[in-house]
Amino acid sequence: MRLTLIVVSIASLMSGCALRPRYADFVTAKTAGKEVTFVVTDADTQKPVPNARVEVSELKNRLQVTTAADGTFKLPVEKKYLEENPVFVVTLPKGFENYRVALAPPPAPVEPVAAPPEVPATEPAPAALPDAGMPASNG
Repeated sequence: MRLTLIVVSIASLMSGCALRPRYADFVTAKTAGKEVTFVVTDADTQKPVPNARVEVSELKNRLQVTTAADGTFKLPVEKKYLEENPVFVVTLPKGFENYRVALAPPPAPVEPVAAPPEVPATEPAPAALPDAGMPASNG
């Protein structure tokens, strides 16, 4: 009975770890940029999870971040993390039970602003009329 309890406990711990995402699930040596943006969403509603604590750790390299109001957080792309391939440990704030970690969609491309249409050159203003030689009045 005791051995069964130990085996079940170990199995449940291992299965819990197996469900956690790992750094290499998202990032490779070819990943562009110096950092990657992730998003934590509620697994049921797909809404962003703000203020979730995300720890990325394995052996000696540890990072801890908190998600922004839109559920996003950023991590650097570094060789040491690729070699260790740490797990993501997410601590959800109150009101959330299940989560999903994914790469955040890239920002929408910014539409270039169209240049204003060219205004045709106008004809130069007519030259001032010659002075008629009248003295200025003093008042």
